[in-house]
Amino acid sequence: MANITRYIILGIITIIRRMWALKLSEIDLQPLAQKYAQGRGLIWLDSSSESLRFDRYSYLCIDPIESIPASVKMRDLRRVLNFYRPGRIDYGPPFQGGLVGFFDYEFSEYDIQAAEVSCQHDQTGCHFRLYDTVIAVDHSDNLTWIISSGFKKGSVEPDKDIAQARIKAVELDLQNVPEFVTPATNLIWNNEITKAEYLKSVHDIRGFIQAGDIYQANFSQTFIADLPEDINPFQVYLSIRKSNPAPFSAYADFNGRNIACTSPERLITVDARGWVETRPIKGTIARSRHPDVDQQRRDRLRESKKDRAENIMIVDLLRNDLSQVCRPHSVNVLDLCVLESYAGLHQLTSSVQGQLIDGYDAFDLMSAVFPGGSITGAPKRRSMEIIKLLEQRPRRAFCGSLGFFGFHGIADFNIIIRTIQVEGNQARLDVGSGITSLSDPEEEYLETLLKAQKIFDGTTN
Repeated sequence: MANITRYIILGIITIIRRMWALKLSEIDLQPLAQKYAQGRGLIWLDSSSESLRFDRYSYLCIDPIESIPASVKMRDLRRVLNFYRPGRIDYGPPFQGGLVGFFDYEFSEYDIQAAEVSCQHDQTGCHFRLYDTVIAVDHSDNLTWIISSGFKKGSVEPDKDIAQARIKAVELDLQNVPEFVTPATNLIWNNEITKAEYLKSVHDIRGFIQAGDIYQANFSQTFIADLPEDINPFQVYLSIRKSNPAPFSAYADFNGRNIACTSPERLITVDARGWVETRPIKGTIARSRHPDVDQQRRDRLRESKKDRAENIMIVDLLRNDLSQVCRPHSVNVLDLCVLESYAGLHQLTSSVQGQLIDGYDAFDLMSAVFPGGSITGAPKRRSMEIIKLLEQRPRRAFCGSLGFFGFHGIADFNIIIRTIQVEGNQARLDVGSGITSLSDPEEEYLETLLKAQKIFDGTTN
């Protein structure tokens, strides 16, 4: 019997505000996620880096109440979420149910991307389900919450009996989880384009910059691998989760489309008071095992004119995006080009915050900022047109965003990078870098390989 069964029940909580939960000591979600990985509509919002700075909570979402068609717009998502009338557990985890899923990069409220993308992939758009049953782990206070409102599809009011039955079912599952060992995966990755083709595209982007079309654009290359019959997408996720732990990691299974994501980057977060934040990452350098060399690299990245300029340009773009939906004078840059360290690399991160205008919500915010400026370029619309011209294939989930719109007005979404997309027996990994007038094509190519390396490490044995 696995360690996951050795929890302490801290009490069944019946909340007069029509939500119910069982409170436990902290459990390891990995074995339980394995149990739910097949046929339960699992989405695992997984704070796997355990730094606790941005990743205090992890969530397993199972048995969705309803699925949302991929063709809907933001207003439709809002309508679904607002239909239900949940309660709230005071002093519980921030997310207590709601819409969970992801936006493909090609999703747009305003049809910025051409219609031919939709023709090639009918399921390109947004992919969300409404979840009422959530297992939430608080890594700071070492607590686990099993939460349910007892909703049924189309039923506005929570149901206590249904909620407690769902909680009891999860509790029973905790007592029957087998021991688990992370399986080894061995994928053979192949570039879709040659190095020469990549370098030419960087040269072309610099031409657009010199012509005054754009200031920068994020260009990516794609690696493809066949998935052996004895390896499933969840095992792939566990492998890269181990090699590349990150604060905004996630695994999602959407009817044959599987997202195995180890992202370090947050697109947006919104709290119940309407305060919002975006944290763009621009600027990358490899880490070293030797402390002196590693410190030299940290200093080099901090002092890099190219990387700082790239980061500051995207900060300006995001300030403009937030200003569309935030109160005047509330948008501020709290962190600018702060160095953060992740598995295998250091990166420069900034923070832009603001407060939503009264009457605006997380859906309005997402419409204003999506897709994130750090993975498009500046100006956003023109850089997206150039990206589409040069990459010549839809990005799909890559550079999209995965996360939740909570019942109580909160939201949290990453940017889908450092991610393997699996469809059928094929795995796909995309990696990109920001191209500016100061870019050296050879160095940009090496940066994409650096970003891919920890994913390769996790999937190649």
